[in-house]
Amino acid sequence: MAPFQIGVMMDHVQLSDISCIDLFGNMSTQYIQLSEEFGTSGLKTLSTDMVFHYIATSLDPTFVTPSMKFIPTVTYDDAHRDLDILIIGGPLPSFRPAAADKFLKEAAEKTKVIMTTCVGSMWLASAGVLDGKKATTNRGALEMARALHPKVEWLDQRWVVDGKLWTAGGAGAG
Repeated sequence: MAPFQIGVMMDHVQLSDISCIDLFGNMSTQYIQLSEEFGTSGLKTLSTDMVFHYIATSLDPTFVTPSMKFIPTVTYDDAHRDLDILIIGGPLPSFRPAAADKFLKEAAEKTKVIMTTCVGSMWLASAGVLDGKKATTNRGALEMARALHPKVEWLDQRWVVDGKLWTAGGAGAG
């Protein structure tokens, strides 16, 4: 079986918005093999091979959490569009690189599941992917989301699932 492909948008997001990558990674064959000394060998049959793609505007270190930077592994221009999961944290609404919007539009057509936390859904909405869909965002930004993206049905909920689009109101709700 081919490895599970997980894309993570890394530009200007907070670590808490993308912390779910650790949970996914804990289910990977690589992690289970590394942790066998803890008696996890019985989990090997439940694990799966995974490849994480850390996506950003460039391959230069990118701001994540104050004074913490990650080094992306691929740019928006070169990233896979047919991912199993795409994880989108929330940068400020003023941060919308054209390459990211192009990537989101193209990846939305082929990616199996798109997950957002915090204001990551507003990033997805800025690319037009959420038009006509139900979604949520950080509750403190709901009114802004409604004003900026009126074609989206913004709901005041912890999370909303609309087909393959999973949006969460805050990092803890994701």
